[in-house]
Amino acid sequence: MVFIGDKSMQQSLQRSLEKATRENADAMEKLASGSVFTKFDNRPSDRKLAEGLSFKIRGLAAAKRNINDAVSLLQTADSGIQQINDMVLRMKEINIAATNTTISDQERKFLFVEYQALHNEIQRVAETTTFNGVPILNGDSPDAPQEMIFRVGDPTTTDEMAAPEDDLNTIIFSGMKDVVATPFGLGLSSAQDFIEGLDPTDGISIEDAQELLLPLEDQHATVYDEAIDKLASMRAVYGGMQNRMQRALEFSDVLSENLSAARSNIADTDYASEVSRMTASRILMQAGTAVLAQSGFASSLSLQLLSGLSS
Repeated sequence: MVFIGDKSMQQSLQRSLEKATRENADAMEKLASGSVFTKFDNRPSDRKLAEGLSFKIRGLAAAKRNINDAVSLLQTADSGIQQINDMVLRMKEINIAATNTTISDQERKFLFVEYQALHNEIQRVAETTTFNGVPILNGDSPDAPQEMIFRVGDPTTTDEMAAPEDDLNTIIFSGMKDVVATPFGLGLSSAQDFIEGLDPTDGISIEDAQELLLPLEDQHATVYDEAIDKLASMRAVYGGMQNRMQRALEFSDVLSENLSAARSNIADTDYASEVSRMTASRILMQAGTAVLAQSGFASSLSLQLLSGLSS
């Protein structure tokens, strides 16, 4: 005779209850952690893929910091060049005004006092425009590097003997020694010799003013046009590198976004699915508990009935 409370049936009910309990615990852990990887659901292959994507995303975050630092360096250089450019234009205005016979030698001296002040300020800006201690407008400085290396991603080569330029994710900014925005580098002469040692009643002749105006090369109208042309060349180099860095930053942002989405599809919890699974497992737990209790009650009742019959 087989009773409802048979041992095999109770074992089956207990196994079903334990399975529902594990399902409920697993769903709760996934909901609490936000990750599909739990002690009941390891998914080794998926975990390896997700961790690989996480490492790539963190590498891109470091590369973005490098790119932002490089952009800051280039913007600092550009701002310094802009200030020097404005001062060169003002020096040209002064020198052209000083070559006019409508002003006296004394008034011309006053103009060149301002001229020399701007000349000294260009020297100061060129020497003090640095980024983290690196001169970026004075290639004549012994501290100025020959080139700068910007890393914008993970290395693309594992060859220890490979040169930096062989790595596609390394951008090399060479020619730093050629960027010399000092008055000497721009070809601007000083008026200090004309001003020093003059008596209060002395002035500067128009011939001296015209001498300062003459260019070093014949293709330029004045020495200031030559200086502006040099500054434009420097600015083009920095501007081109800055545009490239901006594009590298945009690419890193897009790539990081897509990799994060891919990792999320693999490793992140589907909350709607897990809530549904947790609810279903709780119903099964409650049903299993109730059936086990009923089974125990039926077994007890059967034993009582058999005892009564035997008596």
